[in-house]
Amino acid sequence: MPSQTPRKPIGWGPIIGLIVVFAIFSEDLIPLLLFIGAGYGVYYSVTRKSALENKNTALRLQDLKETISQCDRQIKLLESYLDDKNFTQYSILAKQILPNLATIKSETDALKSKIDLNIYKRIMKRAGNEEDKINIQLRALNISTDTSSTSEQEVDILTRAPEIVTTYQNIQRDHMEILEKLKNAENASELKALHDINMQRFKDILDGYLKIKETPKNYYNADERLAQAKTALEKFDKNLDETLRQLNESQLSDFEISLRMMEEKTQSHSSDTYS
Repeated sequence: MPSQTPRKPIGWGPIIGLIVVFAIFSEDLIPLLLFIGAGYGVYYSVTRKSALENKNTALRLQDLKETISQCDRQIKLLESYLDDKNFTQYSILAKQILPNLATIKSETDALKSKIDLNIYKRIMKRAGNEEDKINIQLRALNISTDTSSTSEQEVDILTRAPEIVTTYQNIQRDHMEILEKLKNAENASELKALHDINMQRFKDILDGYLKIKETPKNYYNADERLAQAKTALEKFDKNLDETLRQLNESQLSDFEISLRMMEEKTQSHSSDTYS
């Protein structure tokens, strides 16, 4: 059979020639080409954006799956601590799990349209049930259920002296609230200086308590001094509560004036009615 000569690919020359011919006989060619070019640009932009969104969604779903698996392992370990009555380790791990459960719920809700409805419901129900169980158990242990990250000092107290952790958490919470209230106080700098002195005394007592608690045999009258320090910490907690009440009352001057004027007006109106 005679050999067939392979076809040469059409070069750019004829295409350009056609464009030139059309350009001679048509004034609409350039707008048409611009329209085609713009349309392709929009198509490329949309498809590229869609591809990136799909890739991002796939990564988020994978991260969610890994977070759920990790949380499931942590919950099994948490239950073993509870069975062993290791309440210190339980409290530490529970404080780490609660933020993870919150993340799982928020991310699952954000990806709801990308997840099978039955799976979505199971994830949300399981996460909610585990949150409730952990919060109930922490309250039974008199441990704060605050989901903010646990400080190193709080973890240290949970490990070495869990009997004072609730008092410690109350004092830290009151401390932060007092600092916020003092920003609007008339003699803020003076009050803050006094508060800082009291907080330093609290830290001194706390540090001493932890040292004695760690190695009581190395100190004289360890049990008696621990009891005294624990009482002092609890008293300081109550003192901070009183400080907060006083700061709150100082901000109610307008409330008291308005209330008093309203009561006087009401009494005056009643007297006029029956006169």
